[in-house]
Formats: sequence, structure tokens, C-alpha cells
Amino acid sequence: MGSQMVEDGKKVENRIVIIYCSKTGFTKKYAEWMKEQLSGKMSCDLIPYKERRKVRFGEYDTVLFGGGFHAGQINGLKWFKAQMQKLPARLRQNGKIAVFATGAMPAEAPDVEKSMRKNFTEQEWAQVKTFYLPSGLCYEKMGVGDKLMMSMFRAMLKEAKVDSKMQQIVAHSFDVTRKEATVPVVEWCVHAASR
Repeated sequence: MGSQMVEDGKKVENRIVIIYCSKTGFTKKYAEWMKEQLSGKMSCDLIPYKERRKVRFGEYDTVLFGGGFHAGQINGLKWFKAQMQKLPARLRQNGKIAVFATGAMPAEAPDVEKSMRKNFTEQEWAQVKTFYLPSGLCYEKMGVGDKLMMSMFRAMLKEAKVDSKMQQIVAHSFDVTRKEATVPVVEWCVHAASR
């Protein structure tokens, strides 16, 4: 594991790329933790979304994309899905593409999988392994538009008399990131690389 044969008989290390789109820092933190854990097992490149055009997908054996949930959409995923159609067939057909999303919902929330699925067509869903990692909210790093949207969301919850616990959760910044939450993603990456 951790290497593959190339045509001239030399062994080369398996390579994974993690591209992440992080507005408030949670997705970046998870991506850095994943790189840290994978680095001893394979070659791992970490690419921030703003540098995404530098990625040469053909150089990688496994591709991982991460973005935060924003109004039900995974940040940056539209771009990544457009790239998926151009990825080498060996990646698309061999289960070597994954997406992780971060958000304020607890991992066990019943709407997590439903929210994830809404971001993909049936064909894309079949090609991509998905993961959800609970992260939090950081009002201090949000832009004005995001703060306004969250203010409207809080007002909507209050008006709809939604569970007061939910209202309390979104009332303030919080961080529930845990390095241990990356374990299933890292294990998937190692397994995907060995195929």
C-alpha cells in the first residue's frame, strides 16, 4: 500500500489532492488535519480553492474536495462537479473521488444525508463518496451578506417557534470541530489509494 507500479517498473507514491473551499476556517482546519494524517501514508497536496486552477488532476490517484454548507449548498462544489466530468476515467470509475462538507448541524441530524444528496445528481452521487463533518459557526469571519442571512434565519426560527435549542445553537459563534471526525475520511483515502 502507498505505492503503485508505473510502466517503466519504478514504484511511485500514491498521490492524493485535497482541494478545500473555506470561508470561516472550519473546512481548512479539517483539510489540514487530513493532510497531517495522510502525509505519513502517501503523498498529499493541500490546495485552497483560490488556487484550484493550478491542480493537474491527472497527476493524482485520489481526489478529495471539501466545502462548507451555505444555504444548503456546498461552497465551491459547482466548480468541482464541472471538473469531475473531465477527470480521468480511472478516478471516476474506481471510487477515487470524495467530497466532505462542513456545517453547523450535528452529524446525527436527520437532514444531513438529505442535504448532502441535494447537491448531487443521481449519477454524481453514485461516483462520489461523501462525508459530513460538524464544524460550527463563526460570525466574526462571516461577510455582511452571510451575517444578514443568518439573522433572517434566526428570526424565521423564532417566528416558527422552532425548538429553542436550535435557536440557541445559531445565536452565537461556536466550534465543534474534532480531529477524530476526520478518521473515516482518512481511512477512505487510504483504502481508495490501495485499489
